[in-house]
Amino acid sequence: MIWENFKKSLMKDLNTRIQSHAKEADRESLINLGNNFYQRFAAEDLRGRSVENLYGCLCYLLRFMRASNGTDSQVIFFNPQLQPHGWESGNTVLAIHCRGIPFVTASVRGEINRRNMPIHIIASSNLAVRRSDDGSLESILGHSDGEHENSASEAVIYFELARHSQPKDLDELRQTLLDILGEVGDVVDDFPAMNEQLGQVIGLVQGSACVEKRLREEAESFLAWLRQHHMTMLGYEYLEVDHSGGSPVVTASSKGRLGLLRDRETRGVADLETDLANLSQEEMQRRQLSFSKSRQRSRVHRLTYPDYVEARVFDEEGVLIGQHRFIGLYTSSVYTMHPKYIPILRRKVQAVMEMSNMDWAEHETRELARVLELFPRDELFQSSIAELSTTVNAINRIQERRQTRLFVRRDIHGKFVSCIVYVPRDRYTTELREQIQNILRDVFQAEESEFTTQFSESILVRCHFVLRVNPGLQLDYDDSELEEQIVQATLAWKDRLRNRLIEEFGEEHGNECAEEFGAGFPPGYRDDFDSRMAVADIQKILRLAQGERLAMSLYRPMEDGEHMLRLRLYHQGESLPLSDVLPILENLGLRVVTERPYGIRTGSGEKYWIQEFSMFYRLSTDFDLEQVKEEFEDAFARIWFGEAESDSFNRLLIGTRLSWREIASLRAYARYLQQLNFPYSVKYIAETMADHLQITALIVELFLTRFSPVFDGDESWRGERELDVEQRILLSLEKVQNLGQDRIIRQYVKLIKATLRTNFFQQAEGGGLKPYLSFKLKPSAIPGIPQPVPMFEVYVYSPRVEGVHLRGGKVARGGLRWSDRHEDFRTEVLGLVKAQQVKNAVIVPVGAKGGFVARQLNAEMSRDEIQKEGIECYKLFIRGLLDITDNRGDVSVVRPPHVVAKDDDDPYLVVAADKGTATFSDIANSLSDEYSFWLGDAFASGGSAGYDHKKMGITAKGAWVSVQRHFREMGVDIQSADFSVVGVGDMGGDVFGNGMLLSEHIQLLAAFNHLHIFIDPAPEAAASYIERKRLFDLPRSSWRDYASELISEGGGVFDRNAKSILISPQMQDRFDIEATQLTPNELISHLLKARVDLLWNGGIGTYVKASTETHFDVGDKANDSLRADGKDLRCKVIGEGGNLGMTQLARVEYSLTGGRSNTDFIDNAGGVDCSDHEVNIKILLNAVVARGDLTEKQRNQLLEEMTDSISELVLQNNYHQVQAISMVELQAEERFGEYRRFIENMEEAGRIDRALEFLPSDEELLERRTQGQPLTRPELSVLISYSKAVLKEQLIDSDLGKDSYLANAVNTAFPQRLVEQYSDEVLSHRLHREIMSTQVANDIVNRMGLNFVSRQAKATGASAADVARAFITVTEVFRLRELWEWIELLDHRVSSAVQMDMMLKLLRLVKRATRWLLRNRRHELAPTPLVEEFSAGLEQLREAYPAMLRGSSAELYESAYDRYVEEGVGEELASRIAGTQLAYTGLGIIQAAKESEASLLDVANLYFFIGERLELDWFSGQILASKVENEWQALARDTYMEDLEWQQRTLAVGALKHLDEDANLLTCMQRWEGEQESLLSRWQAMLAELHATDAPDFAMFAVANRELLDLAQSSKRPVDQVEV
Repeated sequence: MIWENFKKSLMKDLNTRIQSHAKEADRESLINLGNNFYQRFAAEDLRGRSVENLYGCLCYLLRFMRASNGTDSQVIFFNPQLQPHGWESGNTVLAIHCRGIPFVTASVRGEINRRNMPIHIIASSNLAVRRSDDGSLESILGHSDGEHENSASEAVIYFELARHSQPKDLDELRQTLLDILGEVGDVVDDFPAMNEQLGQVIGLVQGSACVEKRLREEAESFLAWLRQHHMTMLGYEYLEVDHSGGSPVVTASSKGRLGLLRDRETRGVADLETDLANLSQEEMQRRQLSFSKSRQRSRVHRLTYPDYVEARVFDEEGVLIGQHRFIGLYTSSVYTMHPKYIPILRRKVQAVMEMSNMDWAEHETRELARVLELFPRDELFQSSIAELSTTVNAINRIQERRQTRLFVRRDIHGKFVSCIVYVPRDRYTTELREQIQNILRDVFQAEESEFTTQFSESILVRCHFVLRVNPGLQLDYDDSELEEQIVQATLAWKDRLRNRLIEEFGEEHGNECAEEFGAGFPPGYRDDFDSRMAVADIQKILRLAQGERLAMSLYRPMEDGEHMLRLRLYHQGESLPLSDVLPILENLGLRVVTERPYGIRTGSGEKYWIQEFSMFYRLSTDFDLEQVKEEFEDAFARIWFGEAESDSFNRLLIGTRLSWREIASLRAYARYLQQLNFPYSVKYIAETMADHLQITALIVELFLTRFSPVFDGDESWRGERELDVEQRILLSLEKVQNLGQDRIIRQYVKLIKATLRTNFFQQAEGGGLKPYLSFKLKPSAIPGIPQPVPMFEVYVYSPRVEGVHLRGGKVARGGLRWSDRHEDFRTEVLGLVKAQQVKNAVIVPVGAKGGFVARQLNAEMSRDEIQKEGIECYKLFIRGLLDITDNRGDVSVVRPPHVVAKDDDDPYLVVAADKGTATFSDIANSLSDEYSFWLGDAFASGGSAGYDHKKMGITAKGAWVSVQRHFREMGVDIQSADFSVVGVGDMGGDVFGNGMLLSEHIQLLAAFNHLHIFIDPAPEAAASYIERKRLFDLPRSSWRDYASELISEGGGVFDRNAKSILISPQMQDRFDIEATQLTPNELISHLLKARVDLLWNGGIGTYVKASTETHFDVGDKANDSLRADGKDLRCKVIGEGGNLGMTQLARVEYSLTGGRSNTDFIDNAGGVDCSDHEVNIKILLNAVVARGDLTEKQRNQLLEEMTDSISELVLQNNYHQVQAISMVELQAEERFGEYRRFIENMEEAGRIDRALEFLPSDEELLERRTQGQPLTRPELSVLISYSKAVLKEQLIDSDLGKDSYLANAVNTAFPQRLVEQYSDEVLSHRLHREIMSTQVANDIVNRMGLNFVSRQAKATGASAADVARAFITVTEVFRLRELWEWIELLDHRVSSAVQMDMMLKLLRLVKRATRWLLRNRRHELAPTPLVEEFSAGLEQLREAYPAMLRGSSAELYESAYDRYVEEGVGEELASRIAGTQLAYTGLGIIQAAKESEASLLDVANLYFFIGERLELDWFSGQILASKVENEWQALARDTYMEDLEWQQRTLAVGALKHLDEDANLLTCMQRWEGEQESLLSRWQAMLAELHATDAPDFAMFAVANRELLDLAQSSKRPVDQVEV
């Protein structure tokens, strides 16, 4: 109602506009046109149309009509626009102007619909118009009948169609519509004539006496019925039959043709000729009326095949002489009218009922009548009674059963085939109807087809198909076979599936599956696949239902080409994302053409997805699908679930038939090459493999040949096979043109040959191969590997984790870190292992380091999820290491299973915590237990049954020892005097927190971590200590937890993410800051450069570089903006509790400016030392537990009780190591040449890389020397560590432990309680040799400096082991250990300089005594007998020394003694140290006394007496004071001193022969001097010359020594042989 009112209002407004805007002459016509035209519009169609547009449209239509003469039709397509049409529309308009005749609108609409052009609006108006004699339009009239006497009727038909941008493209349609309008005009114009002709034919039928009356009457009745508007007549023609010839001739009369048949050629002649040939005269008389279809669709009224009604004309003799043919369309009422009301049909129906011979009372009769009533009218007209009877009775016998039936009838002239199909209603779909239609079209080779479908209350649906066929085509078909084909097609897909399932699974299980899955397959699936494929898919889905996560099938349908493949993926829940699947397939070398997803919902509600991909393989067509199918499916599943990677390497799978794991090995090597900085990317390496499939297969064959545990032959044969495969690869390289690819392939060969072991063939617990790979490699065999080169390396690879473990030797240890450097984690680990190598110099194992990256982390993960994934990756990494590590059995080493080892036994593998893995030790030890690894929980130190480094504070305490040493040498006791500190870290951290509690006198001015900056410009030491202790004791703390009231004025805690920080006056003054506002990083940079006593690093990051380095060189991008240069630091001391806080060059630069620093690996070695003690103790105690003498609980209790003892041992090592650095630093200038030669010798031996360790070149050293800048502490730290490492290796390879003194050196590595309780176990420790050698090496280098052993070996030709034996002997016989300990107890009681002086005196004693032993006991170097030989005599001499010394020796002794006592050294220690100057001579004196069988004291007295009388003490001083410029001079000086000692001893023995019983030395000497007067004169003359020379040279010493040698040899002769 609303819209009708709207329309009325709009029309009113339109009329108003016409009145106001239109010309007066046009107003009436426009109003009449508007009223008529818009009356045809639905009110809703006018929605959104403006009055202006309606008015413009009317004006245009009026102009359109005026352009016509009223007789010719007009058709136009256009897109209305304001210019030039005067109105606008978003649609394309079709306007038609023609005579006002019927059928125009319907005929035009039919053609437009046939072309599937959307119609939005239709309006048709029949208008009364008045035109002038020349046809000009005068006016459009209204509805008043009285005014239309002289008017003509015209029509305007208006369509709005879907927008067509180019209306001109519709010219062909325009012409077609004009043709249709012409046909409509013909039909309408001839309709009266056709109707009159029909009446005449009725008369002719009445006069056909030859036709049986009842038939004639029925025909007459039908034609009369037809004339009663039951057919729309479209055309008429008459056919004449001429019998004058031998055979009848049919022609179409050219007269009287009406309607559509005016000019149209028909098949009437041919059809009638066929009837004449096939039907008898009687049969044609019985069929006076015949019915058929036209092969050409009608375009008038309805777009369908019109019907022919043909009336035959007979002469008086009953001969056919003609045929009237009417063509038309039955009106719609005919198709719904009961047949009994239609002549002809009623006769047929009655005949069929009679032929059926049924009782009307019976049910079947009623049903048959109903079938006939509903039977298609065309079939009733065109079927013969016999055909009709057969068909309808067959239909009646269906009796509402769910059957599919087909009934076929071909018309008598072969132009059409009619097919009636009955299908169950529940199976009928449009898709099914189309399928049946296609079957029929194919069988009958139909040119065109149409259908009608009838639905009723019946359970069956009837489809009537009319197929136009070629009458001249011979059709060959069988009704039964065709029906069966349709039955199969119309059989419900679900039913076919049920049948197949029963065949596959049996009736019970098949029916269950049918109920579960039958209705779940979508129509798209049923269209694309038959039930056979569905059964196969159900089998896959059942696997998913049983827990399988992904199922698949790779196949090739028969209809696809050889290069095409299909992949079906099955997944429960959601479909697999294409963005995830397609890259995998692309990387497998497959080009995806199409993807079709099908969702399957089961009866229980579960949803499954089937996704089918059509694709082809791009690299090769030479592959057998059956051979690669299983490998492909396995590989895809592993890639999908992350067990294998998705990258270009997977392209090899189909082309080479390699397994996913074999491809993974190639990928692993490629990724390892990436870590080695190989110049080619992983992607390019994969492309190289894909470009050379044959060579790739050979590379894998080489790997398998080398490592397969199942090999037919011995190792010698395996080696030959390896060589053969390698040669084939190298020969194949001749065909590789690209140099880069050639290099890649060669590198693969070298990598495989450098591989020593792999877990490639090991089985996982649940069966199958392990999802990760590990390779043990010999890095030195890999060309171009970055320096330094470890001895062994294990590389672990999987899509989930990737890592390396680098070892410097067979017995090596170091932490495993969780790295975040995916691209270059090996570079990170290599840098760390370099530091670890020198750090481990103090412990048994050499350096090792490992690192792994978790490759499947993502930004969406929570912190807990990241930690969980990290732990799982850590486990995989540990497993990868243990997989290929030997184990120790009860009697021998046990190889890992399924591992072919190309190296010697290698059972030592120890790991430790590092960045990111601090809490993972128990995890590692649980895996050690899982593998029954011999180390047990000694495998990873620091677990729950190990030493907690943070609780012990061992790392911080060890670094604090270094800090104390620095300050002590500056004369400051930081345990009793306040000192200022800036730190890196927070109190929640181990190293920082523990470190900042190691002195109550710390004044912490500032500290920072990744979150906050803490500033306290004027801290109160005691209060701040208590607050720091409180924070440290919290479970978790930050600087924000610091009590703000305790922070001095101007300080505070600031966020590092702040945009800026206001700088208080106190901060400005304390840190020398001029700015009033700084960014957090700028402030930190100022703090690093602050004037403080100590810079304490307990954090993570590199904060100081050298000025010669770039930030990029540092490799810590996060701290680039705050990093300071070493030369700009103003702190006095740096303590490096954390790793990598400074670069090595920064330490050197800082030290050269006067700063005091060691290195991180020196300062924080306490942690690694503690762990090593833990490991060694656990190895010992685990053996005790294993034999049942100790429970694990007792073991753990014992470990805990020894915590303090372990700490003491570790800190003792720290103390001695930094003391050793101080000692070598003290001598750095004096021994500059020695240190330089040490570096050169180490470099020549390949033991050190100057560039890698940032040691100065020879040129730099010379320049430094001229500037008075010897080697710095950081540089000396490196040399000390390498010296220990090399010596340790040398001792391990020797037979050092044969002597009990040396064997017992192992005791020093264990707490005293353990040694006392398990002495036998300590001596039989599995690492006894290594521990012993480590302890001895540390002791020697700590006490004697970095080049002691090398110089002794160089001077005497002795081995390192002999030097060690001599050293141990010297320390025992001279009781040096108690002296060293005594001196060390004087910390802060005497000056550091005095302590160092005493230490140097002991050092010189050891050097001389060791040299003496190496010279004089070369073949008797066993400490035990030597200690027994010399100890008592040296003790006796020690007490007698002060009284024996004379002259300058006595003066030197007294001077040293007095100085030491004056400095605060006790008298006894001062005496013993002062007496060490000549103490080494006691060895020679003892030997001389033994050889001469003289009194030891007499020999000693004479020795020193002669030294004083001959000024030998002065002479030795001159030799020692001589300037040494090269190594040869140094060796010469030592040789002169040795010769002098021997000569003095020989002189004493010679003079002893003149000693009387009264033991008067003066008398003895006088007699001896008298005996040697001439030679003594020569010596005195030589001394005079030496005294007269300011700087005696080595030539003079040589001559003088020669003179002294003559004197000594002369003294050895018996008294009676001496010349007088």
